[in-house]
Amino acid sequence: MMTVDCIITAAGLSSRMGKWKMMLPWREGTILDASINNALQFCARTIVVTGYHADALQERYRHQENVTLVHNADYQQGMAGSVITGARAVNTDYCFITPGDLPCLHEGIFRELWALRSEGAILPHYRGTPGHPVLVKKSSLLQAIARPDIRSMRQALMQGKHHCVSLDHPEIIFDIDTPDDFSRLQSLNKSE
Repeated sequence: MMTVDCIITAAGLSSRMGKWKMMLPWREGTILDASINNALQFCARTIVVTGYHADALQERYRHQENVTLVHNADYQQGMAGSVITGARAVNTDYCFITPGDLPCLHEGIFRELWALRSEGAILPHYRGTPGHPVLVKKSSLLQAIARPDIRSMRQALMQGKHHCVSLDHPEIIFDIDTPDDFSRLQSLNKSE
């Protein structure tokens, strides 16, 4: 386990899913449980950013010592605000950033990105599609969140030092946004 934090955004409304996706069942727990556990295979701590249903997440994770919960009161404004909220809690020189709805990320992905760390941000993509987790030096993250009118954290990070890297891991773009995505995830579980 490396001494690195991972911001996991879990504040959204899940509007495309039609119901709250973070607590949808997946394997022995939920989608968010899997995302946290996957990050903790490599990272020392996760910073889970709450918003919608914050009380339920507080109740579920408050006793996990390697999970820090921070609340984004403006969660309806989008994920950039959640990353800004999470960034203020980062204690390590680098941190990963990922949404809580990517339950298939594995330790090898974090390890591969960690080996590429440098000044600025490492922005992974799979066959041209931007993915997660992003790895960023804390100083670059703080510069990015200080930019005015941030609409997208990826765009804010790209205004500073950054490297786009191609990873041969489709898991980095497999976020669970719609009922069809969740059906595909469930079919993966049956085939394993």
